[in-house]
Amino acid sequence: MSDNLIGGRYRAISCLRTTGFCETYVAEDTHLPGDPPPRCVVKKLQPQSNEDFVLDTARRLFDNEAKVLYKLNDHRQIPRLLAHLEVDEEFYLVQEYIEGKDLSQAEIVPGELWSEQKVKDFLIEVLEILCFVHQNNVIHRDIKPSNLIRRASDGKIFLIDFGAVKEITNMTMTESQGNVLTVAVGTPGYMASEQQRGDPRFNSDIYALGVTAIQAITGFHPDQLPRDRDTGEIKWRDRAPECSEELAYVLDKMVRNDFLQRYRNVREVLDDLQNPNKVDHVVPNIQSVIVTPAPNKSLGSKGLLLLLVAVLPLSLGLLFLIPRIWTSLQALKYYNEGNSLIEAEKYQEAISAFEQALANRDDFAQAWTNKGFAQGKLGEHLEKFSSCETATDVAPDFAEAWNCRGLARFDLQQYERALEEYNQAISVEPNFYRGWFNKGQVLLRLDRPREAIDATRQVLKTKPDYFLAWTQLCRALYQLEQYQDAKAHCEESKKLNPDYPLTSTILKKVEKKLNSTN
Repeated sequence: MSDNLIGGRYRAISCLRTTGFCETYVAEDTHLPGDPPPRCVVKKLQPQSNEDFVLDTARRLFDNEAKVLYKLNDHRQIPRLLAHLEVDEEFYLVQEYIEGKDLSQAEIVPGELWSEQKVKDFLIEVLEILCFVHQNNVIHRDIKPSNLIRRASDGKIFLIDFGAVKEITNMTMTESQGNVLTVAVGTPGYMASEQQRGDPRFNSDIYALGVTAIQAITGFHPDQLPRDRDTGEIKWRDRAPECSEELAYVLDKMVRNDFLQRYRNVREVLDDLQNPNKVDHVVPNIQSVIVTPAPNKSLGSKGLLLLLVAVLPLSLGLLFLIPRIWTSLQALKYYNEGNSLIEAEKYQEAISAFEQALANRDDFAQAWTNKGFAQGKLGEHLEKFSSCETATDVAPDFAEAWNCRGLARFDLQQYERALEEYNQAISVEPNFYRGWFNKGQVLLRLDRPREAIDATRQVLKTKPDYFLAWTQLCRALYQLEQYQDAKAHCEESKKLNPDYPLTSTILKKVEKKLNSTN
């Protein structure tokens, strides 16, 4: 290793790993007392070119990883970020050194099968770390055995290497910017299908962790496990014949190919692991065929058999249908409770009620949307977007959910992206007046008043008494310096609602302009 100190402070003493974009070293912090000095880990991000656009991209990735790691510094099983620095267009992250081996070195290795209890303990420990990560709106995106270190001193597992991390703020703000440099995000075999398409979700991390657990319990690398040709699901159960049905169910649901069928969040997985008796196993569909027997004056044994053949499938169908009806009714009960709490402005309690509704029926798009509305009222705009995005996943034709996504983006000041969401809402439901109104609002914010007028006039075709639309038209006309028309629209708004303060404020500005020109 070179004798030169990195940043005049850190002396690299051994190389831990090298990849295409970075080198990771064990180093000594020469500014701290000790003989030898305390150790740390220095990660050097090395761009493959010194062209400006490559350096800018590398700097952005570096700053993003540093920002995320600082956010996660409080968790005792994530190495703390000690410093980050740029030296001569080279980027360094300095982290806490965890003495131990990653799981790919000694534990999750070919042919070595973990016991069921060890797998469950492992999952619970890592899921608790992931819960903290996700609560900070961060997706790790590269969970695999080599990114999990077991500390030698106490056996605790640490989650490392957030180089592929994706923070929700970045996800919603930079997707449309068309980065010139493509950066690898994840490891084949552990990546969920939506992540491979460039659309990672929180439960993409659940998928990767599930694959890691399957590797541990079967002794096979994920690339060695076959997949169902029709569904794309991993076929692994025959490689772990002693795995209980309860754990197998959890692992299968963690690694569903379709993220909508997968666990939505870490808490759901933990609940099933810690309460195995509550696990609701999937029941195969039963085709109900109603057979109408010929009239008989009396039923002998043969007639009784025919009746059973006719009635039993229907009875079985009802037997499996009743629990679903019950959970739907429960979902509706909590949904209505959440709406009442919103009206009472008890937004945190409303969120809890909607979560209860979704626990009973996770495809309840209206509950996802109204949960997002309540989150927005609490200023949780990223969480609002996430909830409303899930609503559009389960119900792509639900205009209100697209509108909710647009409102979240508007609050995040992502105005071009908000416009896209409102357009989607309108394409789903052409007469959706709230979508047209909000489109007009964001066009005004983008300083496009003529387009805002066209959008807002679509509102009045459906709701001519919507005073907010008249006020918005007044505001747009004021921006275009068409003060006489602006005054007429503000006055129309005041006829419908004389007490709306914004209308009065704009009207005063309009009248002041008219008076100054006379």
